[in-house]
Amino acid sequence: MKRSTDNFLWPALSILVLSICLFSTTAYGDNKMDTLYNIKEAKPLKPQMYDIQITSSLSLFPVPQDNALGTNDLNNAITLLSFHQDRITYDKYFKNAVHDVEGGGEYIPIVSQDIIGFGQTRRFLLYDFEYKTCQNYRIVVSLEKTIEKIAIADARQRHFIFEIQAHNGKSEDPWDYTSLLLLMDLNSKETRVIKEMTKGKEVTWSMVSDKIFLYDRVKEQLQVLTVNFEPSHHPLADVIKRNRGKIRFMWIHPHPYLPFAILSGGKNGAMSISWGPDRDTTPHDLFSRATQFSFSPDGKWVVFRKKLTLEQENTYLMPVSEKYPNYLGSPILLSNNYFNANNFGWTTNPISFVGSSLNKIYRWELSNAAHPESDKATFWDYVVEHDLEKLTKEKRQGLGEKHK
Repeated sequence: MKRSTDNFLWPALSILVLSICLFSTTAYGDNKMDTLYNIKEAKPLKPQMYDIQITSSLSLFPVPQDNALGTNDLNNAITLLSFHQDRITYDKYFKNAVHDVEGGGEYIPIVSQDIIGFGQTRRFLLYDFEYKTCQNYRIVVSLEKTIEKIAIADARQRHFIFEIQAHNGKSEDPWDYTSLLLLMDLNSKETRVIKEMTKGKEVTWSMVSDKIFLYDRVKEQLQVLTVNFEPSHHPLADVIKRNRGKIRFMWIHPHPYLPFAILSGGKNGAMSISWGPDRDTTPHDLFSRATQFSFSPDGKWVVFRKKLTLEQENTYLMPVSEKYPNYLGSPILLSNNYFNANNFGWTTNPISFVGSSLNKIYRWELSNAAHPESDKATFWDYVVEHDLEKLTKEKRQGLGEKHK
């Protein structure tokens, strides 16, 4: 009896699996966009490794100082980690300026050449290296409210945007909350809410220049606002609207100045999309299960993590250039591991990518000094030129004749 049941079930299950696969393809609009890269071809780039005297990963954030990153995880202070060929030096600032500063935070780019800031739960801290002061702002008071994300609206006027999650205190459901965006003035010792708006649970947001992108992944609609929450327009909205029903994503990672963005978190994985003049505005698949895209401060590199198996997740680097038809060059393997969102960062002068994992810090310096094989003006020029020659030879990305 069992044997006859098995004979019936296997064909039925096969049909079911095939139906699900076909449904997934059509329902998500997967029209087999060309994949630009083969991740298996990524060549490795070795890091410098430093041992640190702690057993947990450090939270890292950008600082105005050259060749350095900051952390707030050591001795209740802001510690600058300055990188040298064979060691790291640690310089402590603002020790005990506030209580309990350790334990991560919601980090933002540097506010100015002397000021950094980050949020923690319900407060926002601004540190001024020139005047050696720390401002402690209470952004929300209620215990049901927490800071989820922060962006700089106007650094000169000290205007910041805070995403606030407000949980329903009368509910035991952890998902019973509302989300708000607050535009706040922190130009004095007192906080002032300039404007606020409700943000849907299915809406993610990002900023580039003076534009806010709010994407509703259920409605598949992109809303563009100014930093004052006024309606605005951006060509990315037109491109996404034209491709509605063909692409699925959750997060937008706009390049800081080139006319393209990386979209991630969708059914097809990450993809690139452009709105530049004389550019192909068709979305292009990049990699499946790729997340956490981070552009370097100069916009010439992007780092991301990609899940290969249940146990394996790698970190990759790609060059960014207008010389590529889709702005992105071939992936470079940095590590057979990954770094959590707050455990990596970029230094300037020189540009380096730095990650913290347990008791080690890994650093990839992207300069000629660190790569004597480079015979070009910069290591970036060297990588891009050699990569374009390879892609042209292989006729990838539509490159069929020698690049000039």
